[in-house]
Amino acid sequence: MLNQIKSLIERIIPRMSSAIVLLTLAAFTSPHYVGIYNVVTLLYTAIQVTIDSGARFAVMRVLTEPGGMRIMNRYRVIMPVVAFAILAGLMLFLLHNGTLENWGEFFQVLPVALAPGFGALGLLYVGTLQATSQWGALARLQLRAALLGLTVGGTTLVLTHSLLGPSLQLAVTEGAFAVLCWRRARRNTLPIPHSAPGKQSILSDMGAMSGYALLAWFQGQAERLFMTVFAGTAVLGTYTAGSAVGRAPGDALAASTANMVRVGVADKETEEDVRDASDHYLFRALLLAVVGVLAAQVAAIVLTPLLGEKWIPAMSMVPFIAMVSFPGVLSWAASVLLVRTGSAWKTFVGPVIGMVFGAVIAWVASFDLHLGATVLVAREFTVVLVAYLFIGRAAPWRSFWFAVGLSVVGLGACWLTLL
Repeated sequence: MLNQIKSLIERIIPRMSSAIVLLTLAAFTSPHYVGIYNVVTLLYTAIQVTIDSGARFAVMRVLTEPGGMRIMNRYRVIMPVVAFAILAGLMLFLLHNGTLENWGEFFQVLPVALAPGFGALGLLYVGTLQATSQWGALARLQLRAALLGLTVGGTTLVLTHSLLGPSLQLAVTEGAFAVLCWRRARRNTLPIPHSAPGKQSILSDMGAMSGYALLAWFQGQAERLFMTVFAGTAVLGTYTAGSAVGRAPGDALAASTANMVRVGVADKETEEDVRDASDHYLFRALLLAVVGVLAAQVAAIVLTPLLGEKWIPAMSMVPFIAMVSFPGVLSWAASVLLVRTGSAWKTFVGPVIGMVFGAVIAWVASFDLHLGATVLVAREFTVVLVAYLFIGRAAPWRSFWFAVGLSVVGLGACWLTLL
């Protein structure tokens, strides 16, 4: 349990620092500008998950199988350049179509294009520390990087009241974390545990999981993309601010739990062992998710008077959207289990279903944010259900039904408060 908490801290720190900067941007500007920044970060996360997720899922194999390091070295040379070029090009497109209103705004958000490359450069070292269960060290390094990013970005935001602040916060945090992990990993003397060879080649799994990650990004962000069309950047900004508060703890927990499950099932041979090991981590993660949901609701109560009347709708949706923490934990871990059981290609099915839901969520949220958040929770459970059916006997159903119960109770209490 202690390692799981340390892993959660390592993942929640950058999300919380980003949320702080985003909410500060909201206090100084308007939903429209928060919406613009969200469009930019949507592009960033699309590129980041595509180039990062495949390698992250394969990093354990890279560290233990012949030829793995050669693949990783090529990845670290090519991907930072490719990521920057693609993101900068997409930002030029936003300038051309008017989303970014002038060259000043373009250069304010350009530092975001550096962030995926920093993540790619540091991935091997992060994987080394994870494989040797140095979760406490990762949390400390992430805290230092986040504090540096928060200091640079926050100071810039307070002084300029511009998009440059959150852009620098993101880039500096990613760059500092990569450097700190490199310094720590090169001094590592702990043995890396052996993992059984996968059924597919490393490149095959990396390609499959990169494709899955891009589809999963569409699944997770489809409602925001459709929302821009249905309701504009102001509503998108409102939704983004509520999501930043409501989803930050749960998303961090989901990412940290996936890391724990990935390491925990690596040496398990039977379906029963995989199921029991994943259930072990997931059940405890769901208990931690309850704490995260409560923390998000307290944060919304505190922030409502601080941000002002224009942000009341965003804060009122926080208790609802926080409930996505429960299926979110299961969803991230499910992709790990699909890969471990030799069904990486089946990870594509869930995101396709999720994207269909995205249009419905955006349409509903355009006139009722609370109902839109409720449909979002239902979508995530649908995706998990499909994934578990593919996983078969290795699926941790005990955790699934526990998560369903927690969400039903939580959403019921949220709707009762509106009556």
